[in-house]
Amino acid sequence: MIAIPIDSQGSDIKSSILFGNVDMFALYEEKEKSFSFVKNDGSGNGIKTAKFLKEKGATKAVYSFMGDGPFKELNKSGISVFYIGKEPMGLAEIVNEFQNNKFVKVDALNATQYLDPGTATENCTCGCS
Repeated sequence: MIAIPIDSQGSDIKSSILFGNVDMFALYEEKEKSFSFVKNDGSGNGIKTAKFLKEKGATKAVYSFMGDGPFKELNKSGISVFYIGKEPMGLAEIVNEFQNNKFVKVDALNATQYLDPGTATENCTCGCS
């Protein structure tokens, strides 16, 4: 199951640039080719968000901006992390690009290149680290 951070549900849903502070996630079930939408019970804390996604059954997560704390927790939980770029994308586009292996899988070897909490100081400010 792929976890995609979103800001709201609606007719033209796009990914959010936020991760730990996002209010909702679209969960895409690859076998059933269907979406469900859940409120992020860990919103405001990246580590709690990562644990929430594990509880929901996510095996993959995509992001635009993410700090070190959520990244480490996702990895510890066995959730693969993929960088999709800094611009919001439509859900169908994300699924299509994912199926065509267009996103960068972020791991310990390339994390410093792809992790960015999206703050002015480039440091995580949510207290998750």
